[in-house]
Amino acid sequence: MTKPNTYLFDFYGVLLKQDAPGQLKRVFRAVGEPEKETKLQEIYEELRPDLDAGRVSEINYWNQIKLRAQLEFLDPQEAISADYAGLEEADPEMVNFALSLKQAGHHIGVLSNIPKGLAQIVKHHNQSWLDQLDALVFSCDIGAAKPELPAFHAAQEALGVPASEIVFIDDRLENVEAAREAGMQAFVFTSLAQLKKDLEHE
Repeated sequence: MTKPNTYLFDFYGVLLKQDAPGQLKRVFRAVGEPEKETKLQEIYEELRPDLDAGRVSEINYWNQIKLRAQLEFLDPQEAISADYAGLEEADPEMVNFALSLKQAGHHIGVLSNIPKGLAQIVKHHNQSWLDQLDALVFSCDIGAAKPELPAFHAAQEALGVPASEIVFIDDRLENVEAAREAGMQAFVFTSLAQLKKDLEHE
């Protein structure tokens, strides 16, 4: 196995803090129709890959949810604001670890499923450390979302190294399996301590 010199990180659940239950609760409050929350969540998750990949606009995404879940009171702009609130916060420990790899001479990149509006918020809030990375690959910019293989191919191209030299780190097993299918080494992220153990034995 080729010894890697390049590390590719996911955003949410790895470099950025994630609060999926809280995120959905904010959306539910914005919609204000408790009896339809289960249906809303189902459609929210079903259509999300197309939003993340930029195949539909944010307004169209929420209008589709409104139509299919029969949400009488949903305001798309209010839903977008609720959906993105608080999602720009980095995990300082993980960011410092990634930057330490960069300082040690490794190439560092990000591959994230993220809608265009949220990507702009995240980049603005985290510019100081994101500017130090070698590649930022966002699903909204490439027309593909993990675990779709073109997303990994785009990240490999952006990093400019063979897939076998890349270690991909993500908190979702399906994305890790897809990265391996694309030829990368990959680990499911659970904690920094576990990641360090995984990398020691790569």
